[in-house]
Amino acid sequence: MYSISTIASLLALFVAVSSIVWRVVYNLYFHPLAKFPGPRLNAASSLPGIFALLKGRLPLENKKLHDKYGSVVRVSPNELAFNSVRAWEDIYGHRPGHTNMHKDPIHVGSVEAVQGVSTLTMSDDENHARQRRALAHSFSQKALLEQEYIVKRYVDQLIVNMKRMADNDEAFNLVNFLNFTTFDIIGDLAFGEPFGCLDLGRFHEWVALIYETVKAGAIEQATRRFAAAGSLTQRILFNMIPARVRGYRSEHLRRSRAKCLQRLENGNSQHKDFIWYILKQREKHDLKQDEIIVNSALFIVAGSETTANLLSGLFARLIWNPDKYEKLVDEIRSSFKSESEIVYEKLSKLTYLNACIEEGLRIHPPVPTGLLRTVPKEGDTIDGQWIPGGTSVAVSGWAASHNPVNFRDCDSFIPERWLDKAYDTDYKKAAQPFSLGPRGCIGRHLSYMEMKLIAGRLLYTFDLVSTDGAWQWDPEGEMKNMRAFMTWEKPDLNAKVKLVQR
Repeated sequence: MYSISTIASLLALFVAVSSIVWRVVYNLYFHPLAKFPGPRLNAASSLPGIFALLKGRLPLENKKLHDKYGSVVRVSPNELAFNSVRAWEDIYGHRPGHTNMHKDPIHVGSVEAVQGVSTLTMSDDENHARQRRALAHSFSQKALLEQEYIVKRYVDQLIVNMKRMADNDEAFNLVNFLNFTTFDIIGDLAFGEPFGCLDLGRFHEWVALIYETVKAGAIEQATRRFAAAGSLTQRILFNMIPARVRGYRSEHLRRSRAKCLQRLENGNSQHKDFIWYILKQREKHDLKQDEIIVNSALFIVAGSETTANLLSGLFARLIWNPDKYEKLVDEIRSSFKSESEIVYEKLSKLTYLNACIEEGLRIHPPVPTGLLRTVPKEGDTIDGQWIPGGTSVAVSGWAASHNPVNFRDCDSFIPERWLDKAYDTDYKKAAQPFSLGPRGCIGRHLSYMEMKLIAGRLLYTFDLVSTDGAWQWDPEGEMKNMRAFMTWEKPDLNAKVKLVQR
């Protein structure tokens, strides 16, 4: 005879199993997204997406699903992925008469949340507009030209480092030195002083922490994919993450706070970094001190890693395509008589350099993952299809840029597509490496300045010689060695440089 406790346990097990079975049946047959194409397993459960996320393969796996199922795919029970031009505009763009699609609760920002304060990327529409007005002056065209000397200072330092390695015929990891440069630049612009990576010839411990911060965000996002953000289950799962991992984002914010407060105390400085411009607008736009701090922490992550990612991917593809490399080198070296002439304004007029950068951003988008939004409760139309309210939606930069419907020879590095009328049929707006609309990247013009100055100076001064063929960057296009946690985890790119004799 069964005891009462045994019967209770069996009943609890039955209820639990029945609940899971019912949830699967509901997701497959009765959910508002049941009609959309995609793998049955993804429709039934969020686990396939969670596993892909934790392995760093989510954008690559979603691209495969687009190849099989088309321009819209149900990648999780309540999530649709898109890869079309129209979807970019419908999800992220300015749409008069439509409610803006807000950040999805699944999304985890790169900076730890502070009670009552949000970063530019995580704030609601009203606070986002106010913050953006206050911060926009730091990234204006006027500010950009006034900040060029800061960027050039660290590009000069990069060139000095490389001249030393050229003299010693020394092989080095180009990825690291690109990162040293972008981190020192953003450190100076955000806090008034660099991290010292170029001086040290190695990563500052804080910089190493930032890589882990991005990964920690992916792990937290996995808990939100499994259970609703803020729910008891999600909080339990989050607390199961090792304290050391959960602490990465807290430590980044702590260090950012200390540096930012130090810079704010020196408010009379005439060093035209971000803080200098922010202080000019602070009272006008009621910018709180904590908002300055969390956004400075955001700039460190967003303003360094994405630019270094693009440059690394660009140089890898130039190594694989020597004809493109020679064409770019010829343009740069024939346009200047000395290094001192190489300035942003003149570099911006080099058509092939611009085309190489645009193609680099297309074929290797620094943020390949989709930036999740939530469809308003009243529902909306995306890419010509009615989408129910509450659905999580995104366009993956990787999937859209590598969609043969959008780009001819989509997996090939062809800078000419941005210049040649033969590629006029390409949907160029399918490549949106900085996103678009009211929440498009505020620092895109600074990123272009860095990319052009670094690439221009490096290729004017040196011949770049790969020592390993950039094999870890997957020249066959399958990206089997690559992982992405919001942005790419960059493999080594080993090279030597030889000083150009003039």
